Amino acid sequence: IVGATGSGKSTLLNLLLRFWAPDSGEIRLGGAPLSAFRGEDLRERIALVSQHTHLFDATIRENLMLAAPEASQGRLEQACRTAQIHEFIAGLPDGYETWVGETGVRVSGGQARRIAIARALLKDAPILLLDEPTEGLDAPTERALMTAVHRLMEGRTVLLITHRPAALVEMDEVLVLDQGRIIERGTHRALLTGAVYPQLLGLAGG
Repeated sequence: IVGATGSGKSTLLNLLLRFWAPDSGEIRLGGAPLSAFRGEDLRERIALVSQHTHLFDATIRENLMLAAPEASQGRLEQACRTAQIHEFIAGLPDGYETWVGETGVRVSGGQARRIAIARALLKDAPILLLDEPTEGLDAPTERALMTAVHRLMEGRTVLLITHRPAALVEMDEVLVLDQGRIIERGTHRALLTGAVYPQLLGLAGG
């Protein structure tokens, strides 16, 4: 999903998670209206990774196990290896018992998001929502994070909100939003010849 600020991207996520109710129209999941699902049941089927990753004032292990309270150490490490954050965690003096948050170790934005990806892997939900997961990151960190994101996306239904060209190349279809409406749709390559898409990505005239 691509669009300028105010085009409706965040609104779409809030509707999908049933934090908001639509004024009109209907969203269907697997053929059933979203309203047929209890909010908690719906959110169990969805994992979210956003640019505003929240880590609780607790240990890294406790933050990860929010997604899977019964997860073994081996499963935690496997998820963190896939998210390319295990080596960082293992290098900390207390490893997975390291306290993070207000009273603990401060992690960078890229590290926090990789922990969030590991948490999403542990949740193993069939639907994945990615809200600007690489926003504000330098190029090397973005590349490393996208490698982890691509692994996370395997076998899942994915909705990605971004304006980063590198993240959009792999998408089956890109939707361009404007004031809550789809004004362009197609593959990344096909949309490069459109009027709006290249401008949103800063590729116009390139």
